[in-house]
Amino acid sequence: MSENESQLPGRNDDGAAVTSAASDRAKTGLAKIKEKFLPGVRITLLISLIFYIAMFVIGIIGVHNCPVNENIPLFLIATGGIGLFSKSVSFIREKLMPHFTIQFVESSLYTAETVFLIFGSYWVFKVYKPSFYEGSSRYCQKTVYMFAFIYLAVLYALLLAILLGFFCFLGCIFFVKRTESDNRDPEAQAHMQGGPQENKEHGATTEQN
Repeated sequence: MSENESQLPGRNDDGAAVTSAASDRAKTGLAKIKEKFLPGVRITLLISLIFYIAMFVIGIIGVHNCPVNENIPLFLIATGGIGLFSKSVSFIREKLMPHFTIQFVESSLYTAETVFLIFGSYWVFKVYKPSFYEGSSRYCQKTVYMFAFIYLAVLYALLLAILLGFFCFLGCIFFVKRTESDNRDPEAQAHMQGGPQENKEHGATTEQN
């Protein structure tokens, strides 16, 4: 009994060492993944910042240059400003996290961006196609309108592609499940058909006896 008790601490130490080693390997793997993808994330974030700055500036320039619908430059200003602020918050999240509730701020910004996206889509697509010649009653500066139009078109194309990919994924899963079910049905039917036949044969054998 004393020998078993003396062996238990050693086993516990070995288990703790194995667990610690596995945890260290997991942390090392996560650190390597972060180091590998962090440059790409930073580049994407930088590109997003440049894009939103351009959107904000173009919106300000076109404030009085789109009489067909003056809300279009407002859409660019609001979306560019919100996007710029949200990406800036994401960039400095680690520094603000101990002192500020970042999740609430980001959720509010994304909600506001979605609202402006809905209104902006209505404003932009409603006046398609405006005139790019000054003096026309349907005039809108070409840079302002085309920037907003292309932005919305690309965004909706990406959303559509994501939805199609998701439905294709669901369809593939359904097809695989259906195929597995069809492959199992003949075996089940054969087993069910074989059962009554065996019962009949057993009954006939019993009567003969």
